[in-house]
Amino acid sequence: MGDGSKLLFVEYFKQGGVAMYPLLLCSVLCLAIGFERIWVLLRAARGNTTLGQVLERLLGNNQPRDAVEQCANQDSPLARAMQAALAPQRGGPEQREKALQRALSWETVRLERHMSILATIGSVSPFVGLFGTVLGIMRAFRDIGLAGSAGGAVVAAGIAEALVTTATGLCVAVIAVIAYNHLMTWAQGIITNTELNAEEFVFQIRETDGA
Repeated sequence: MGDGSKLLFVEYFKQGGVAMYPLLLCSVLCLAIGFERIWVLLRAARGNTTLGQVLERLLGNNQPRDAVEQCANQDSPLARAMQAALAPQRGGPEQREKALQRALSWETVRLERHMSILATIGSVSPFVGLFGTVLGIMRAFRDIGLAGSAGGAVVAAGIAEALVTTATGLCVAVIAVIAYNHLMTWAQGIITNTELNAEEFVFQIRETDGA
């Protein structure tokens, strides 16, 4: 960011008044959580894909024990779900299904962590912007009272504060809502993919291994 851009940002921020501080915090949180969740979801999706390809090859070559070892050595939602379902202490199909569902519930928590903050930012930011709008209008009326007139120069600062905070609040909210919806849809897709593949691979391993 050049010096000119920095000056414009600082000027814009100052025009918004005190309401810009919580909005700045919301925007930083939104970006930090968004990038962190993208990293987590990318790793989970790639881990599932890699493990799925390995398991298909091993089970196609009639190597169920090697497939189980691969699950123990991998770090992905699919690997952890299969480890839970294939644990030695698991009994019949009903117990394995319950273990799989519990593992999937934990994976859902892992993948959806912090996303409620994005939803909260999306809901709260417009109201913070509205609060700044009220403060700006109050400032405009105060300046009118002090100056004894309602000229454009008198109310300019208050109106600028109102408009800047309104626009910023809406912008932060839109970004947060888009990020929340996209990331939640992505996470649910990974969970569904994990469940379907885990059930299929567990069945194949049990059948091939004669368990």
